Amino acid sequence: MDAEECTELVSRLFALMTSKFEDAAGEAADGQGKGRDDSEQIARAERIELVARDISLMAEATAAVLRRNCVES
Repeated sequence: MDAEECTELVSRLFALMTSKFEDAAGEAADGQGKGRDDSEQIARAERIELVARDISLMAEATAAVLRRNCVES
């Protein structure tokens, strides 16, 4: 992978992470309202948990790409 390809991939991964953070923030904001059904709140928390896992994997992949491809180039 050349430097330009590496830069593009990293940029896209960060954009995906940003999108996921925004999704999680929306869910968290929605969960702040009073009088929410417990099952709805559980489902919301589980969605946030899944998004957090996705973000973690993307961050790990981004760091790996940078370490292996961009630094060595």
